[in-house]
Amino acid sequence: MNLKKDCFNFLTEHLTTTRTYTLEHNNIFHVMDSQFIVAEVLDASDEELYTILDILRKMEPSQDNLHQFLSHMAALYISVNVNS
Repeated sequence: MNLKKDCFNFLTEHLTTTRTYTLEHNNIFHVMDSQFIVAEVLDASDEELYTILDILRKMEPSQDNLHQFLSHMAALYISVNVNS
């Protein structure tokens, strides 16, 4: 099983729109495109991709649901990668 390919195929098939997410962390606003988060998701470890695919496959793959999920991933990315 190639988790990266499976995740890529899922997102390519179901994610047909792009969005920009605006998030606040420690009183700083961050702007992030959905394409950036998709690239970061695809760069995840196999263990992380397994969990991500499990979540994606269980949700209704509407644009709103997928972007809500990616927005949560963006918030996690910021909280982990931006110095407090």
